[in-house]
Amino acid sequence: MIGLSISIGSGQNGGQRSENRSLTLSGLIDGAARPGSASGITAAFSDGFPIQSLSWGSTAGGAEFGTAASPQEFGSADTGLFDAPGLLHVTARAAGRSYSLSVPIRTAPPAFVTPPAFDAALYKVGAEVEVVLGMVDAAPATLTVASFTLDGEDRQSGLAGLVWSSAGETAWEREGLLRLQVRAETSGGVVLSEPVTARLGDVPRAFAAADWSVDETGVRIAALPDDGNAPITNIRYRIDGGPDQSRNGVTDFALSDYGEIQIRAVNALGIGAWSDTKTRIAQTPVLSIDAAPLLAEVAAVEGNLLTATPGPVSRGPSSRSWQWYRGAAAISGATGESYRLQPADIGKRIRVRQIETPGGGGSPVTRDSAASAAVVALNLRVEDNGDGTVGVGYADGARSTVEFVLTRPAAYAGSFALDLGALETGPVCLVRPALSGTPEPGATLSATPFLWVYPASLGALSVSAGWRRDGTMLPGESGTEHIVSAADIGTQLRYVETVTQSGVSVPVTAVSPAVTIGQGPAVLSDVSGQRNAAGQISVTLSTNQGEGRIFHVVTDGAAPSAAQIAAGTGADGTPLAAPYRGATPVTAAGTQILTISGLTEPIAARVYLVQKSGSGALSALASTARIVSPAASGYDPQGSASAVAWWDASDEASITHVAGAVSRIADKIGDASLTGTGTTGVSARDVNGLNTVLLDGVGDYFQNSGTTLFPADGDWVLTIVASIDGVNHINDALVSAINGDNTLAIVGFNASQFTGRLAISGEAASFDGGPYDGLHVFQVKADLTGHATATAYVDGNPVAVLPYAAAVDATTLRLFRSYVMGGRFCEVFLDRDLSSQAAAFAYAASKWGIS
Repeated sequence: MIGLSISIGSGQNGGQRSENRSLTLSGLIDGAARPGSASGITAAFSDGFPIQSLSWGSTAGGAEFGTAASPQEFGSADTGLFDAPGLLHVTARAAGRSYSLSVPIRTAPPAFVTPPAFDAALYKVGAEVEVVLGMVDAAPATLTVASFTLDGEDRQSGLAGLVWSSAGETAWEREGLLRLQVRAETSGGVVLSEPVTARLGDVPRAFAAADWSVDETGVRIAALPDDGNAPITNIRYRIDGGPDQSRNGVTDFALSDYGEIQIRAVNALGIGAWSDTKTRIAQTPVLSIDAAPLLAEVAAVEGNLLTATPGPVSRGPSSRSWQWYRGAAAISGATGESYRLQPADIGKRIRVRQIETPGGGGSPVTRDSAASAAVVALNLRVEDNGDGTVGVGYADGARSTVEFVLTRPAAYAGSFALDLGALETGPVCLVRPALSGTPEPGATLSATPFLWVYPASLGALSVSAGWRRDGTMLPGESGTEHIVSAADIGTQLRYVETVTQSGVSVPVTAVSPAVTIGQGPAVLSDVSGQRNAAGQISVTLSTNQGEGRIFHVVTDGAAPSAAQIAAGTGADGTPLAAPYRGATPVTAAGTQILTISGLTEPIAARVYLVQKSGSGALSALASTARIVSPAASGYDPQGSASAVAWWDASDEASITHVAGAVSRIADKIGDASLTGTGTTGVSARDVNGLNTVLLDGVGDYFQNSGTTLFPADGDWVLTIVASIDGVNHINDALVSAINGDNTLAIVGFNASQFTGRLAISGEAASFDGGPYDGLHVFQVKADLTGHATATAYVDGNPVAVLPYAAAVDATTLRLFRSYVMGGRFCEVFLDRDLSSQAAAFAYAASKWGIS
C-alpha cells in the first residue's frame, strides 16, 4: 500500500494570498480513495494556512460526504452517486478564495489479465529460472511474489529479482515441482494469482546393477533409473569402451557382439552417466548332427567307391572330419568323405562316422551312418578272343576302375584304366589306333581294328567296319583299307567300327583320329623381297594352295632345309629368335605378302620360305635375293667407339616383358639397363614399321640409377627419339638426370602442351619454335671444355642455348618422368663425341622416318 498526497491550486485570491498555496490530500492509496477508508483522508493547504471551510462530495462543489476535516465513510454501494469514472470532489476555502481537486475512487479489487508465468516448462538442475509477474486490469498496481516453492519448500529467499538459480538443488527422488503465486494490490484491493507451476529436472540417474542384465540374446532391462522428472526416451550402450551407440526405446534389446557392456539413459535434458560394466560372453553352442550321414547307393563290391553325404548340422559353425569303420574297428587312414572297398573288407560291413568339431572349441559331436551290406569280392574274369575283342565278367554292381594290361598284339600293348561302371550299358572301346599311309591321292590308308572290351554277361559281340569322309559313310567301304581318291582332297577321312551285343539295345560306334587329305606339297613361286623401312622387310610370293602356313627364316648364312625352315632353325640346326623366324597362315591360294619387322639394322640377309600344307607336306624351299639396307648416314650407335649407352625399342629382343607389359630395356652397348613400366608390341603405335614402348602418362616411365652415365669432362651428345602424346603438368619431363650436384632436365614448361625448356647445371632456357607434339628427335649437346655452352636441338635445329659451367654428375637418369608424361619411347643414346650431333640426328631421322 502506498500513501500519496495530491496538491492542486485554483480559484481567486481573496486577500491574504500565497502564490505557492495549493490544496493537498493525504491518506490516498495509489493516488486514489478506496471504499471503507475515506475517513482516513485529510485535507490541508501546502503552506499551512488555515482552511476556513471544507466540503466532500460526489459532484464538483458538493458536500454529500461532509464538511469536516475528513469525509464520512462511503462504500462500494455508493459508486452510483459518483461522476464517471467515480471521483471524490474536495473543495476548500480560505481568504476569500476557493481551492478544489478530485481523485478517483477505486471500487473493486484488481483482476489478472495476464497470469504470472515461468519462462520455460522444464529446467535442468543448475539452470537459472526466470519468472514473469503478469498483468492486472487496473493501474497503478503493485505486483509482488507472494510465494515461490520447490516441492512445497520455500525458495522465495533465493529469488534475485525475478530470477532464481537452481544450482545446488537435485531433481532425483523428488517431484521437482516449482510453484509461483503473485500478489497484486491496487486502490481497489489485494488479490492473489492462481498458482502456476514448472518442473525442475535433470538427466537420468545411472542404471543400478539390479536394473539390468546381459544374456545370450543381448541386454535385459528390469527397471529404469530415476528419470530426473523428464521421461526417458531411449537407451545408449557401448562395448569395451568403444563408440557410444543408441537403441530406440527403453526396453530389452538384442546384441550380436560380446565384451564389456555399459548402458545409460537419455531424456530431454541430456544423457545420464554410464552404468557399471557387465560382461557378455559368447556361449559355446552345443552342436547337433540332426540326421545320420548317408552312404551313396553303390553296391558293396570290392573296388567300388563309397561316398558319404553328411547329416545336417545345427547350433553353430564347425569343422568336419570322417572316420570309416570295418565292423567295429576303425580303418587306418580312412578319414575322407570317400572310401574305396579293399580286399580286407570282403565279408565285412562298412560304416562311416561324421565328426563335427565346434568352431569356438569344445568337444566334437559324432554320428554314424547305417552299415553297408557285407562286401563281396570283385571276382574279375577276362577272356581275350584274339580278334580285338575282350570279354570280361565280375560281381554284379561293380563300378570300380581296374588296370587292364595287354602285352599283345603290339598295336594294343599297354596298361589301360577300365571303368567297370561304363560297361553296365554296353561295350567300351579302349584303343583306336591311328591310320597309317600317306594322305594323298593314290595312296592307301590302313586301319588297325579297334580294341573292344565288353561284359560277357550281355551276350556275344559283333563288329562291323567302314569309312567316313567328312562325317558321311562311304558306300562299299567295309574293310580296314581305303585308297585315297581325288574326291578325298580337302576332306577328313576316318575309320569307323560299330559293335552290337545281344543284351544291349543300342549299337556303339567308335572312330579313328581324322586324317586330312591334301593335294600334295604346295608350290611357291614369284618370290621377291625388299627392305621397305628401317628394320623391316616385305616379301611377296605366290602359292597354289590356300591352306596351311608359310614358314620363314631370315639369315645371311647357309641355306637351311625345308624341315629346318619349318622348325625355325638355321642350316646348323641352331634355333633362331623372332623375327628371324616365323609363320604366316594361308587362307587362300594366290599372292601372299609377308611383312617382317624388328630386324636389326643394317640388314644383309635372304628370306627362306616353305609352306606346310594341311596334310603336313612341306613344299620345296624358296628364297628371296639378298636384301641389304641402304647406305647409312655414317653414324651408328653400335659402331660408335665413343657411344656410352644405347636403348632401342625397335630391338624387341632387348625388351623384357610379360604379355607386352615391359619391366626392362637392355643397354645394347653396355650394362646400364633401364627399368620401369610401359607396353610393347602395340602395332598401332609402331613408328616407320618399328616397335615402340607406349607410356600411359599416368605411372609409366623408365630410369637407370646408381650410375653416373655422363662423361666426367662434361662433353657429350644425348639423342632422344620420342613421340610426345600427352602433357598434363608444367613439369612433365622428357628426360631428367637427378641425384647429383649438377643436374639435367627437358620439361614441357606448359600445363597442357610441350613448349620445351632445357635446364642444366643451374641454368635454364626455353625452346624456340614450340609447342612440339608427336614424333621428334630431341638432342642436347653439352660442350663444357670448348665453349662452356649447352645447346638443345629439335629435329636437327637448335632451339635453346645456355651457359654450361659444371659437368652433369647425376646418378639417376629418368625418361618420361618428373611428373609423368604420356608418349612413345623409340630410341635413346648417349655419345661423348661432340662432333656426332649432326650424324646422330641423320641416323635417327632416317631410321624412324622423320623428315
